[in-house]
Amino acid sequence: MAAEGALSAQSMQAMTANMVGLKQAAESGSFAISQEGADAYLKAIDNAITDLNKTQREILRLRQETKLGTSPDGAAMARYNQESVEGGAGTTGIVPAVEQLRAALNEAREALQKAVENYREVDSSNASTYQRY
Repeated sequence: MAAEGALSAQSMQAMTANMVGLKQAAESGSFAISQEGADAYLKAIDNAITDLNKTQREILRLRQETKLGTSPDGAAMARYNQESVEGGAGTTGIVPAVEQLRAALNEAREALQKAVENYREVDSSNASTYQRY
């Protein structure tokens, strides 16, 4: 059973998809946020990246082959464990999911920076419009 609060490969994939959508919205200009609003999100992203970096030791341990003997059942379980870690038939694997999440977090960081730029452009445009009247 997974530890409470632990992320599954599926939940990491869902977060990855959401962050890709965030980046697309920012790049299209349909998402804007003030620097103050973005700061909390950027801090959360940085904390998540730090946590992922801390899990590297655990990932190295997960990648080690499980020694379950030479019986057919032991060999089958060892293969299953490896596929759960690296991905295989019917599973994404925790390692690819972590790597995808790390990339998505970096994309989310870029998206928020773009959204801040969008906010500044809209704010500047609105300010110049009101100054005319």
